[in-house]
Amino acid sequence: MRPSSRPSHGPALAVAGLAALLVAGCTRGKTYEAVGSASPTVAGGAPVLYPDVEAAKAAFSRTDGPLTATLEDVAWIRLEPNTHEAPERHPEYFRGLTTMIVRLETEVFVRPTEEVYLLEDSTGIRVTAKPESYTGDVKGGFGPRWLAEFKLVFPHAMSKEVRWLTLTREGHKGGKVRWDFPEGGACAAGK
Repeated sequence: MRPSSRPSHGPALAVAGLAALLVAGCTRGKTYEAVGSASPTVAGGAPVLYPDVEAAKAAFSRTDGPLTATLEDVAWIRLEPNTHEAPERHPEYFRGLTTMIVRLETEVFVRPTEEVYLLEDSTGIRVTAKPESYTGDVKGGFGPRWLAEFKLVFPHAMSKEVRWLTLTREGHKGGKVRWDFPEGGACAAGK
């Protein structure tokens, strides 16, 4: 048998398949990973500068399954319109608590106020919270039908000693996301 003189299309097909997956992910809106680096604003540190609020929020957003969580941080809060009203919009954050804006996209109806969320950090702290209220909506088309958005407030304060933070949803189909904080906070924010 002679070797084929026709070029192999395997690598080209793999690249085309990967490109199609990336395009499909982009057409559904922003997607975030479950793990990534961010530089939170803590005492003694300076916030990382971002070009706009969308880029800053993306740096603090993580997604796993039905769960998308955005860690509140002054790095993106200061880029919102009407910055003088920020303490009124984010009162728990400005009291020094760890707060997150959460979005659930599920196939089945859920009541987030009945679910438990666990926050853990690298110093060994483990605290739980439930949202006090949520807003819900029904989405048409393919994919998850039920949307719920709410804020989680944890009796937890960020400090320079915290190297990572995880949020675990203890509900239907779960979800676990993690933020890694570089030592000294001197790293550009990740995805």
